[in-house]
Amino acid sequence: MSEQTPIPQHWERGFVEANGIELHYCRTDGSGPPFVISHGFTDDGYCRLDLARELGDDFDVVLYDARGHGRSDAPDAEYGASERAADLLGLLDALALEDPILFGHSMGADTVTEAAARRPDRPRAVVLEDPVWRLEGVNDDLIEDRSNHDIEDQIAEWQDHSVEELLDTDTMFRDLAESGQPDLARRVAAARHRLRPEISRVLESGLVDPTEKYGDIEAPTLILKADADEAEREREREIAAVLPNGRLVHVDDAGHCVFWDERARATEELRAFLTTVW
Repeated sequence: MSEQTPIPQHWERGFVEANGIELHYCRTDGSGPPFVISHGFTDDGYCRLDLARELGDDFDVVLYDARGHGRSDAPDAEYGASERAADLLGLLDALALEDPILFGHSMGADTVTEAAARRPDRPRAVVLEDPVWRLEGVNDDLIEDRSNHDIEDQIAEWQDHSVEELLDTDTMFRDLAESGQPDLARRVAAARHRLRPEISRVLESGLVDPTEKYGDIEAPTLILKADADEAEREREREIAAVLPNGRLVHVDDAGHCVFWDERARATEELRAFLTTVW
């Protein structure tokens, strides 16, 4: 991420030792309960600055870079949900965050799911933005449909181009800019430019099976899912029903990045949920 990434001057930024590696984080230091954001596979913490700004007056929002992303370490080790959850739980301990709300998108939702199932006493609440669900016999995951070699080649290609070149050539970045989010487009492009090839190891472990993990999550949970046809929605409702205290909302017209595609609607649902747990 560019050093010129604009964050409010009073926000905190630094590094903590967690699970044996160094994780970079940014913190709004608000007066409310901790709200910790775990980003997706090709993003980093700063890709969620807009959500941090939205919630910063009411919550102590923490953005962090997962291993192999942003400014965090890229260890020569495993990158599965177990390791990423241990990183997240270590971050909570290092920053002394009590009763946090854990928010995760895509790979980050996988991380949060594992952490909340492993330590059901830790989160006050859980929010999952379009989690990618691995189910036995189903091979349509957004992450697992690409090989390690493909991902490494893609990362090399991103690193061979400047952020400006990525902004000019990548359709997704142009679409974000044209939708009124040019700053987000630049932050996402910079995040991809910083990715390390070690993240391809995420593919080796795959994703958690929600039907095995959701039953262990005790905290109130909100799932914000992308738009889908009714058959897919029904399948996803059945998966979410495994949660002891969960609610699933399909956000009309939203794709995988729900908050980028339908920010107002997604934020409305999130704030309504937060009033029930805060």
